[in-house]
Amino acid sequence: MKFLEVTNCYLGSVVEEIKNDRSFSLLTVKNTRLVLEYFNYLDVHRKGKLNDIQFCQFLKQVTNLDKRQILLVMDMLDQQATGYIGFQEFYLLVCILIALKDRVEKQFIFRHSKLVFEMMDEDGGGTISADEFGQYGFLFNLKDHSVRDIFFEFDVSGDEELDYKEFKMFAMACIDKKKELDDKKKEKLLKGMNEQDGIKTLS
Repeated sequence: MKFLEVTNCYLGSVVEEIKNDRSFSLLTVKNTRLVLEYFNYLDVHRKGKLNDIQFCQFLKQVTNLDKRQILLVMDMLDQQATGYIGFQEFYLLVCILIALKDRVEKQFIFRHSKLVFEMMDEDGGGTISADEFGQYGFLFNLKDHSVRDIFFEFDVSGDEELDYKEFKMFAMACIDKKKELDDKKKEKLLKGMNEQDGIKTLS
């Protein structure tokens, strides 16, 4: 299964070099200025916003998303359906991309659960359906089977929809699941290293 990745290239260097503030998963004032300069660099028409072509070109360069997924991301950010992405939306996107790069996207979801919930709630109905989850979850690497299992675990009513309270609990469970998987990987790695050391000692 293909997960969203942030690629290292010339246009993506701004994403590659910047880190989010660990406490809030947002940019520092200094890094916000840097991202604003980069936004202005992309905004060749000097309109204070990016059209779909500029936006697609940016995401093609810094991620492995296909055109369909890029347009879905634009729809998520452009909630007023203006056809443009302003700096506020661009700033949010960069924060998400940095969280993905640093592999802390689940923590980002938890700290900004209301914002993420509203982004994924396409019809504004106050719930996230299984279809919406499946369609937009890729932006936060939420397409793993174990994550989808967690989604249905917190669907208390059984209607294949999560309200905000259920979604926030879901986000916490995702972090716990990630920690559990990370601990298992570390344990497996240490076990492999110890076994190699044992072989070397015997030889």
